[in-house]
Order: sequence, then C-alpha cells, then structure tokens
Amino acid sequence: MPPRKKGKVDGGASPEVGGGDGINALPDDALLHVLSLLPAEDAVRTCVLARRWRHLWKSATGLRIGCGAGKEDESPSVHELRHFVNHLLLLRRNGSSIHTCELRFRGCTCYNDHLCLSLWIRHVVDRGVRFLRLESQRQELTLDMPLFSHQLTTLELNNVHLSNSSDSLSDFPNLQHLEISNTFLEHVEISSKSLKRLSIRKSCSFIWHTHIRTPNLVSLTLDAHFFSIPVLGSMPSLKEAFVRNTVDNCGDEGCFSCDYCGLPDGYGYNKNNCFILQGLSEAENLTLMSDYKGFVFHKDLEWCPTFNNLKVLVLDDWFVHCDFYGLDCILKHSPVLEKLTLCLFLKGTKHKMKMIGKYNQMERPATISKHLKEIEIKCIVVDEKVYNVLKFLGTFGIYFLFK
Repeated sequence: MPPRKKGKVDGGASPEVGGGDGINALPDDALLHVLSLLPAEDAVRTCVLARRWRHLWKSATGLRIGCGAGKEDESPSVHELRHFVNHLLLLRRNGSSIHTCELRFRGCTCYNDHLCLSLWIRHVVDRGVRFLRLESQRQELTLDMPLFSHQLTTLELNNVHLSNSSDSLSDFPNLQHLEISNTFLEHVEISSKSLKRLSIRKSCSFIWHTHIRTPNLVSLTLDAHFFSIPVLGSMPSLKEAFVRNTVDNCGDEGCFSCDYCGLPDGYGYNKNNCFILQGLSEAENLTLMSDYKGFVFHKDLEWCPTFNNLKVLVLDDWFVHCDFYGLDCILKHSPVLEKLTLCLFLKGTKHKMKMIGKYNQMERPATISKHLKEIEIKCIVVDEKVYNVLKFLGTFGIYFLFK
C-alpha cells in the first residue's frame, strides 16, 4: 500500500480570503465600516492579513489619528505623527471620501507642526468629512485656519484656542452639533442657522466678548468660566439649556470679578438688555447655576424676560441669596412652570436629603404658575440656611415632606 501524500503547506503566502465563514464572509462595505472604527495605525496593519485586505484600508471612511494610545496623555505629538500621516493621506485612494476624522495629539511644538496639522484638516475637509474631532492634550493649539465645509455636521474641539484671528466658527451652513471643551474663546462669534446642539464645557473660558447667534438651537450647555459675559442671541427653538458660571465679571478689561463697576459700551453690549437670560427665554427645560458671585445673573434679572414655555426649572443656592431675589424673580416670570428643583449648598457633592413640596392652591399667589405641581429641594442637611428657604416657599403655600 503506497504511503499517503501529505497536503502541501504554503507557509510563505498570506491565506486567501475565500472562506465562507467569520469576518472573511462579510462584504467589502462591512469590512470598510470595521476599518473605519479602528485607529489608523491598526487599520493600515490589516494589509498583511490577506490579498483581499491589501488595499482595503485606503478606502475606509473613518480616519482616527493618534487614537491608539492606551492613555489619553500618551498620544503622540504632531511631530511624531508627521511621517505616518503624510504618507497615509498620499496612499489613500484618490477621491475616496472621509466621513469621520479624529485627530488626537499631545501638541504642536513648532511652526511646521502647525502647518502640517492645517494641511491635514484641509485634506479631510476637501474629502467631505462630516464628523471632525480635534484634540490637543498637553499644549493648547491655536486654530489659525478657516474651517468651512458644506458637508460638516459635527465638530468637536478640545484644548483649542479660538480667537477672531481664526474666524473659524462663523459660517458652517450644515453644522448641527458643536462641542467645545478645555478651550479659551476670545473675540469669537459662533454664528450658525443650522446648529441644533451647542456644548461649551470642561474648563472653557469666555475671555473677551463672545457672541452666540444660533436661532435654530435646540439644546445648549454653557458650563464655563465667565471672565467676560457671553452674549446670547434669540433662540426661539430652544428646548433645553444648562448654564453654569464658575467665575464672572462685568466684561471690563481691567476688572476681575467685581460686583458693581459698569459694563463697557459698544462691543454689542447694551446695559439695558439681558446678556444670557433673554436668549434662554424660550427654553422648556432650564438649569441655572453659579459657583461664584453670580454677577451675570444679577444684572440679567434686572431686565428679566418672561419664560413663556418653561416647564422644568433647576436652580442652585445662588438664587436664594439676597432675600431670595433671584428665585422670586424667575418664579414670577415663569407662567407655565410645572416642576421646580432647588439644589441647595451642595458645593459639588451629591445630596443626602430630598424634600418634596406640596402646594396649597388656596394660598398660591396669583403671580406664581398655577401649573406648578412638583417642587423638590436637594441638600446635605436641613440647617438654618435651608430652613429659611423652606420658610420663604411657605409664603407661596408650598409645604415640604422629608424623604
């Protein structure tokens, strides 16, 4: 009986993707989607898997540069990325679209780094990018090139210095979502008729005269340092807004967190108008907080608008200072309010007590919303300050049960 022939083993070539099981059975569109979710370095490495994968990465619609590090602060610098990214963009298929792009790095150390980064951004914009995230982790980046795109719908900026010299946020005809974090905004105008969601948070600072004109905005988050007062335009479509001020002053160049000095004329400021509350007056769900002296809110309340659509309101303890002036003013200007929540003296900690208020309709003043059915107070302990708030609300016929 002749010996059995051993099967031929080819150890030098990558296996062909002809099998009908697992990831190899997926169509190219599905594989391209998977590649688009990978860091760019890993996506390129798939070229050695098989002949089918050799050029597939060149058509991936997602480009994630510097996103493969284990920790965020381990991301490479622009200088370290230059050789790889320049070749990556050159080798991609001509005309292939880029829908999603993330650029994460430690910072730019020289002019050539800034030039490289500008060219990369311009390249992905020319390729029709829809989602763009730019994140500089250690060294603040000054964005010194215009970003204009008909295709861009989502823009996220982290640790980027925005100023009037960049003129980078004034014209995005189809932008719907803008998120800015860890960023200084100086002489910036955020103007967009298409914008639906705007979030400015995580140690952002308004340095000097920021104007926000977004008439079709639905959701707004301003959780920032108000070294200068941002001016909000009309937002008739606004549904929800969260505004927290950690530092504020009057906007005078030589003033830091004063309570009484006058606001400068010009620059779009009018001493007889609201800077923030007027723009929020169409909101249905509103949260207002101030970790500092609340100068901005105090000035705005002198010209308090009527919140005709406001149904849910959350306030912190700033609004119960000064003989409850802030709380009293907003309650009297919220004719359809249904729910009020007061977060009292928490100082960033989680509440330990929650009290539910009950309304005595017979004692309700005519100036308070007849729709107000739910009142909550969240605090750590019922001390004298909280007790005074309970007494004040009692004048409106509101009494509380402890939970």
